[in-house]
Amino acid sequence: MKRTLIAAALATSLIATPAFAASDNFEMAVEFDRAATESAEGAQAEYTKIRGEVSQRCAAEHENFSVGRNFVTTLCTARTMNKVVKAIDSPELSKVHAARKAG
Repeated sequence: MKRTLIAAALATSLIATPAFAASDNFEMAVEFDRAATESAEGAQAEYTKIRGEVSQRCAAEHENFSVGRNFVTTLCTARTMNKVVKAIDSPELSKVHAARKAG
């Protein structure tokens, strides 16, 4: 039983290590059409475009990670999208983001 717990703890720490080492603190210019974010359809289109840009940037920021790269990129994208949506401050874009986070 002890060996199983130790192995599980070690595996968890190895998986979590990249997340602690990852940084999502970078500056990034995001272009968007504010008028488009006023409608549900436009907000969805802008969100998809912005999320793609953010995901590419996060992947580039963490390309040197050999273990946990996908996990770290996903975490970076989620955190950065939270910041972007908050900065844009569009009610429709916020709804799209909340729906995506809800699943």
